[in-house]
Amino acid sequence: MIDYVVSKKKKKKLSKKAILRIVLFLFLVLIILFCFYYFKVVCPIIVNISQEKVRSIATSTISTVVGDVMSDENLTYDDLVKITYSSENKVELIEIDTIEINVIIREITARVQEKFDTLGQEGITISLGTFTGIPFLFGLGPDVSIKLVPVGTVNTKVSSNFNEAGINQTIHRLYFIVQSNIGMVLPAMTQNFTTELEVLLCESIIVGEIPSVYLQGSMI
Repeated sequence: MIDYVVSKKKKKKLSKKAILRIVLFLFLVLIILFCFYYFKVVCPIIVNISQEKVRSIATSTISTVVGDVMSDENLTYDDLVKITYSSENKVELIEIDTIEINVIIREITARVQEKFDTLGQEGITISLGTFTGIPFLFGLGPDVSIKLVPVGTVNTKVSSNFNEAGINQTIHRLYFIVQSNIGMVLPAMTQNFTTELEVLLCESIIVGEIPSVYLQGSMI
């Protein structure tokens, strides 16, 4: 009789251990499935939404900075480009004031970098429902803050192009191209990407025949 009771207790103990193992196994499976779902489904959605928000903010920031710098400097096309005509009203030389351009580039680069540093402190917010990866829950729930980390430096350069505007008339445009690297610190991962924006600096219609060396190439 005593042996029977001992055997019964052992069976109960074995049964509890088996249940515990099953629970732990199921818990581990759930964790693996959750991680798989998060990295394969949720993360791409979060990255895409975050990139769109950051690009929108970066575009607005760069456009504002370029406009502010040009307004502060009160520069026009004639301040940056010098055109020399021949006696036959043909364009002999088109010169870019590289000194003035470099001053503007340094100012724009410094201001954009400063703005991005501030943006990194503020970050962006994404609703908690978006993290589920379920479309109809996007935008629902409390906001989750995503930290932004400026990576590297902001690069600014100038480009130009010529477009025909009529007989012996050509539109010459100068553009600023501002490129920056931004990093996002997402839950359990980081993501880096590059933003690039082309902003019109100034333009003017040049009257007279322009040498093909300018029309076929870049001045800057």
